[in-house]
Amino acid sequence: MLTLGVDTSESLGGVALFEEGRLAETRTMDTPRSHAERLFPLIETILEACEVDISQLNLVSINRGPGSFTGLRIGLAAMKGLCQSLDIPLIGVDGTQIYRQLVEDHQRVCVILASRRDLFYVRWFGGSRPKGPTVVMREAELIARLGQEKRELCLVGSGTFQLGEHLRSWEHIRIAPEALNQPSPLAVAQWGRKNYVADQLYSVEPLYVEPLLVGGKAA
Repeated sequence: MLTLGVDTSESLGGVALFEEGRLAETRTMDTPRSHAERLFPLIETILEACEVDISQLNLVSINRGPGSFTGLRIGLAAMKGLCQSLDIPLIGVDGTQIYRQLVEDHQRVCVILASRRDLFYVRWFGGSRPKGPTVVMREAELIARLGQEKRELCLVGSGTFQLGEHLRSWEHIRIAPEALNQPSPLAVAQWGRKNYVADQLYSVEPLYVEPLLVGGKAA
């Protein structure tokens, strides 16, 4: 099954083509926050490079969040239109699950994604299972929470870049290699292909996670 993976959850979007045993190619946007202008040209670029016609696509897998409100909305709307025109299924995947699978060799994992200002999307995993929903945390709150951990914990995700200097001296904290701490449309394609059961074209929605608001301000 030839799968197109799409990730517009963060400032630099990307696409990938994946077919088991034959194809695994990725292209990333070279301009931040250019999803509306660059998404379809980037798809055309990777199709041409792989000598694949768009009519050969069998499935589209997209990161549905959490992430940039605008990026998620643009990416999902565009891929719904594409799948309708090609009459192929769409599957939306949880971005925290994508990062979790990249560090399968660790038992305890915390996925940390950059949000805005000093806010982060955070989700803990024990084994392959999430220990709760994704939450939004401020930097100071998150660092304090990580400091309370007693056992080895692996951190992965785009938010680790900002936190790295605070945490590298902590013996119980392991930070995933830099290459794993950025969006992977190929991983989105692979996860979608592996977990595809039914078409979500008319049911998938962006996964927005917002901080608790107190008095009109983020708590």
